[in-house]
Amino acid sequence: MQVALVGLGVMGKNLALNLIEKGMTLVAYDKNPDAGAELISCAQALGVEERLHIVSDLGDMVKRLEPPRSVLLLVPAGELVDTVCNELIEAGVSKGDIIVDCGNSNYKDGIARKLKYQNKFEFATMGISGGAEGARHGPAMMASGSEGGWERLVPWFEKVAASYNDESCFARVGQSASGHFVKMVHNGIEYALMQLIAEIYHLLRIGTGRSPKEVAAVFESWSEGELNSYLLSISRHILSLEDNEQTPLVDLIDNKVGAKGTGLWTAQNALELGIAVPSLVAAVQARHLTNTISTLAAKEMTYQAKQTNKVDIDLDELKSAFYFASLLCYRQGLALIKGASRSHQWKVDLAKTLQTWRAGCIIRADYLDDIAKGVDFIDTLEHEANALRSITGQAIQTGLAFPVLASTQTYIATLSTPSNGHLVQAQRDYFGEHGIKTHSGETSHLTDLVDLPEKVR
Repeated sequence: MQVALVGLGVMGKNLALNLIEKGMTLVAYDKNPDAGAELISCAQALGVEERLHIVSDLGDMVKRLEPPRSVLLLVPAGELVDTVCNELIEAGVSKGDIIVDCGNSNYKDGIARKLKYQNKFEFATMGISGGAEGARHGPAMMASGSEGGWERLVPWFEKVAASYNDESCFARVGQSASGHFVKMVHNGIEYALMQLIAEIYHLLRIGTGRSPKEVAAVFESWSEGELNSYLLSISRHILSLEDNEQTPLVDLIDNKVGAKGTGLWTAQNALELGIAVPSLVAAVQARHLTNTISTLAAKEMTYQAKQTNKVDIDLDELKSAFYFASLLCYRQGLALIKGASRSHQWKVDLAKTLQTWRAGCIIRADYLDDIAKGVDFIDTLEHEANALRSITGQAIQTGLAFPVLASTQTYIATLSTPSNGHLVQAQRDYFGEHGIKTHSGETSHLTDLVDLPEKVR
């Protein structure tokens, strides 16, 4: 099987080595000749250089491929994707060939490109998670679009992807550009889980006075059971690290957090679709807040902060709360995927989506088995729900910030307790005559229900 790959950055190089090792013949191109030379060197070290062909331009790439051609793009999102696609058309790519955008493109761009190039070639999208290590040894791969072209690629990508219980973590999750939407939401969940773990650490360190190594020990004990996950494991490792003077690594790092934009896209699309993902949105805004703190305030913030209250946290209760909050972060993300699939008629398979996340990706976790049981299972976790409520209350008493923890508690409370929406409906109708819906389902106005001789001005 022959495949071409454009873009030999960190992800491209590692995916290329993975493809070659699995038996594919690869034709690769990067505008930087040094990137091609480095890939050749790596392939030689593995003894697989005979399956690698580095080309100097896209025209040579297209000539080396026998139709129907398969081309993978691992280039930065944005205009460059269109530039490469147009250059490939000029080089001879034609109908029947498939070009797969494997970068972090916005799914809306994928929808537009599918229409733009429909008479030129098959355009498909695939989200890849797992970073450089995943790309090299087995990533999670969320593919979509193109009914015909994928057929020749599926058997190979099933080998290249990570596996869980002998099942590949590659799947065609749905139609159109749903693969990139699923990857976007994956990243939104990633934001939430990272922030949630940071908040649990924050509570244990400042709220209870534990050292980073002591927090690491708590995380390690959790990782030995059903809470085992990639993000919890790396957090434990990070918290256990010290420099030569025994200063915790985390105390050497500034608090300002950067972002690539997929978390923001998740929040924006949730708002556009009218689907509540408060934990995911809170995680994005938490990062924004770290960058709005003044330089002086940032310098004054230390882990010897004096204006916080200590709390006595039950670790078993905290463990239950963390487990439940984690499940709810996934639940929100899956609800967003389901809503988008319905809106765009993508027919996304949530079971296949979860399968791609079982291994190789950043949000892999043992408790994904529990999430696969569905909403009904989560709703039976009364003990864990009570633990989340209790821990959130205690956390707030410290005076510290817990945006994801609090948002997650608010999310489940809103779904499971009486709402106050009736007053907001009345307020909107009072000043704007937007109408109200009664318990009978009828649309009405306040003036139809009660006498309003004079409104407040």
